[in-house]
Amino acid sequence: MDKSKFYTVEKEFNGKKYVAQFSGVSAAVRAIDSSYIDGTSTTSTEKLGQYILDNIIVDPKGLTADDFETLEEYNTVTTWGRDVMYGKFRNGANASTGKAKS
Repeated sequence: MDKSKFYTVEKEFNGKKYVAQFSGVSAAVRAIDSSYIDGTSTTSTEKLGQYILDNIIVDPKGLTADDFETLEEYNTVTTWGRDVMYGKFRNGANASTGKAKS
């Protein structure tokens, strides 16, 4: 995939700005594959959430679940990150900057 098709999306939650990056379909597939609970076909919420925080949310860097005030805030941010990872904001991306605002 041409890296110029990658893009970032900015969004604010509870007064904090987050930037997520769409890194291609292979990144989304890798996220799901790395998130299975060993020996099952069930996806681990913890593993998928941490993959999103490590690889999709690019600013602020180094987030963990414990950086959020509530489980609701964590779920809101990681769900948005998952949507970016799946390419749901691709049509809103600005071709010249590679950025989209949601």
